[in-house]
Amino acid sequence: MKKILESELREQAGSESYNRFEYQAHWIVYHMINEYKLNKEYLIFCEFHDDMAKTDTTNNCAEFFQIKTSSKFKEWTIARLFNRTKRRTGDYKHSFLGFIFYNFLKFNSECSKCHFVSNIGMDDTVATWQAIIEDNKLLKVESEDTYNTIKDAMLLEYPELNSILFEETFEKFVQSTFLYHGNLSLENYEKVVAGEFFQMLDNKDIYTSNSNRILRDIIEEVRKKSKHKIKVPISYKRLSDEKGISSQVFFRLKEIMKETNTLEKVYEEIESSLKEYIPIQQRRLIIRALKEHQRKLLDINDVLYQDTTTKLFKIIDEVLIVYYERIEELPYLIKQVHMLFEAVDSRHDNFNKVLVEAIFYERILG
Repeated sequence: MKKILESELREQAGSESYNRFEYQAHWIVYHMINEYKLNKEYLIFCEFHDDMAKTDTTNNCAEFFQIKTSSKFKEWTIARLFNRTKRRTGDYKHSFLGFIFYNFLKFNSECSKCHFVSNIGMDDTVATWQAIIEDNKLLKVESEDTYNTIKDAMLLEYPELNSILFEETFEKFVQSTFLYHGNLSLENYEKVVAGEFFQMLDNKDIYTSNSNRILRDIIEEVRKKSKHKIKVPISYKRLSDEKGISSQVFFRLKEIMKETNTLEKVYEEIESSLKEYIPIQQRRLIIRALKEHQRKLLDINDVLYQDTTTKLFKIIDEVLIVYYERIEELPYLIKQVHMLFEAVDSRHDNFNKVLVEAIFYERILG
């Protein structure tokens, strides 16, 4: 991905239309959910050379996505897809298909596919094009008229391009560009995405309010990554940190979901087990701390909190093994955990004495 990582970005400002931007953010999350359901691993980049770019685990090349809405038309035609707007300087911006062609031209082998996704469908000509290439057939052979219509329009947009380079780029463009309805309408895209997300979670033990909050957090992360501006050249690692959202978001979420099953029963058991050790006021404080802890674990953005929790789990397990003979002396064990945790990580403000103790009880009694 050398060219992709080093090339100047075509646009970084994002959409000027709030509705379009919201649709785009929701469609990205919708796409991520559906790719996750297919068990695919990927990394999404928001507003990077296009509305969205996506790489797989090889990181060798990328797919680019234009996510466009229209309330004016009922379907896209070749003419509409090639429509160009005039700049104040007098020259013309590339059309939607012209921009896609540019991705193949500029990035060559690093661009594997391009997608044009919309809230409306395609007319018969575009649908014919798509049906042919989706069956891995050559458009030039199967529908020469459609092929020539698209090629003639692209030649008008790139009249000065070297003919050999144009031919090579066009062949890849016409066989690897996919245009389709994105399955989200402008009227109900938020509800559809929410429905897909809750279906994906498939967890009756998590409150609806928590599910909504998790989804809002993911969408907000997409918004934030979309608006974040970067400078190129950039390393793949830094690009991933600053503009990327990984499929691991959902894999981690599902793992957390497994752990949150029947939590209320777990809390009741922990509180009951603690009766002989601590008074009721402390027990209630411990349970409140555990509930807040579970809420924070569901925050996809707080990786530090999740990492610190894992670190604390390891310390607790080590203490239980080392002091196995004193397993019933909970106050003593808690003291050892506090000492080790403070020595390893005393910087995370969220992990106060009550929370550390609460996680200890959950680990040993839950």
